[in-house]
Formats: sequence, C-alpha cells, structure tokens
Amino acid sequence: MAKLTSPFNRFMAHLEAWFVDHEVLRVLYRNFGKLSDQAFRSNHPSPRFIRKLHEKYGLKTIISMRASDTTGQYLLEKEACDQLGITLINHTMSSRAFPDKEMILKAKEILLTADKPLLIHCKSGADRAGLMSVFYKHFVEGEPISQAVKQLSMKYGHFRWADTGKLDVFFDEFLKFEQAHPEVSFEEWVTHHYDKDALNKQFHAQGWANIVVNKILHRE
Repeated sequence: MAKLTSPFNRFMAHLEAWFVDHEVLRVLYRNFGKLSDQAFRSNHPSPRFIRKLHEKYGLKTIISMRASDTTGQYLLEKEACDQLGITLINHTMSSRAFPDKEMILKAKEILLTADKPLLIHCKSGADRAGLMSVFYKHFVEGEPISQAVKQLSMKYGHFRWADTGKLDVFFDEFLKFEQAHPEVSFEEWVTHHYDKDALNKQFHAQGWANIVVNKILHRE
C-alpha cells in the first residue's frame, strides 16, 4: 500500500486510474449488470462506486479478474475494500486465451464459497467479467451453458471476432459436444474432454476486430 502513504502518491494513484486505466471513461459508463439479487458485474469499480454498491446492496465480496499489483487502480480498490470490510479476490484470467482447466475449476470454487452479495469485474466489464458471469450463472444459479453464455454479449461490449472470441469458441465447443453427449456435464467436459491446444490451432481472429479491441479500446 506504499503508493498511498502520502498525498502526492495518492494523487498519482488517482491520476493513473483516471487517465492510464481509463476511469475517465468508466465514470461516464459503468457497464453495470445484475446477475441475480446476490451478484453483479461491471467494469473496474472506483472507490466511490464500491461504496455505492456497499450502501445499496450490502456488497461483501469483489471478484476481480485483474491482477493484484502496484497500479493506482488496484491500490485504490484494495483500500476501499479494506475500509468497508469487503473481501477482494483476484482471479486473474485472460480475455485473449482459451481458459485453463485449473482456472475454470478454481473459478467455480470461488463463486460457490464467496460471501454474497458479490461483484465481478475486469477492466472494461466486457470479456473476462463476461466469462466469470457465465460461470456464475451456470455453477451458482444452475443455468445451462446455452443460456448462461448470453453474458458474453455485445450488450457489454464483448467482441467475438477478435482474439476475445476465443471465449465464445470455448463455449461453442462444449455446446457442440453436448448435442452428441447430453449426459456429460460442463464440468466433466472441462475436466476430461476439453482440448485447449486443438482449439488454439483452429482459431483465427479478424484483423480489423483486433485493431478495435487492442488499439482503440485498449482491452487487457
């Protein structure tokens, strides 16, 4: 927490969050969604937004799909959580890679055991937050993947034509398998049938979409 120990360091943390990490844009559009009465999703929350959710919903846990590091946005988020008694869990996943089996199973464990109400977020609230929201809908709410996958949507700014489309292809692959093997659960498929290497060889993103996601939107 060293970066917040002086007024200057606190100012620099806010400056980094607002202009390097794009809080200046997020404050205009929070990309907030309700998954259930006990769960919500958004882009990276500011300390003010965290306090708002805590006051309105009694927020107990934040699940961040971003890394715990020394950036201003993380330090401000961690400080706000500590002050309010909110548990901050960092479960770092990629928006541009097929998810690892171990990370999927860990996501299930986190979602089932975390104190609720909870907030799921990444930087933009579009891709990794969408991925974790699908997991929440399926593992916690019991919603079939065919319905839960709607959390990966253009409604939240998710692009399936860029490398971020690997998340869509991951679920598409399960849904194709499920048609032939309806008796196999999603978790069983992940554990015993999911072939990440094969999907990597098959996947091809659209160049224009990667320009939008990487160069214009600066997604992580």
